[in-house]
Amino acid sequence: MLNTLMMPTYNELVGLSTAELTKRIGLALGQVDKAEKRGESTIDKAKIYLAYKNELAKRDYKQRGH
Repeated sequence: MLNTLMMPTYNELVGLSTAELTKRIGLALGQVDKAEKRGESTIDKAKIYLAYKNELAKRDYKQRGH
């Protein structure tokens, strides 16, 4: 199991299944929450979360036939 997610590359993002992408979104959000509770900066962790979230949004948009 992944403990700490790093910023994914483009190729890593597009190579993930939708199920794995959804799982990583949850993990990344958890990392943001933990950093916030510890009083740490959340900027880098939020960027990782948004990278995964944006990839899922792109896929959802494409599935709608646009």
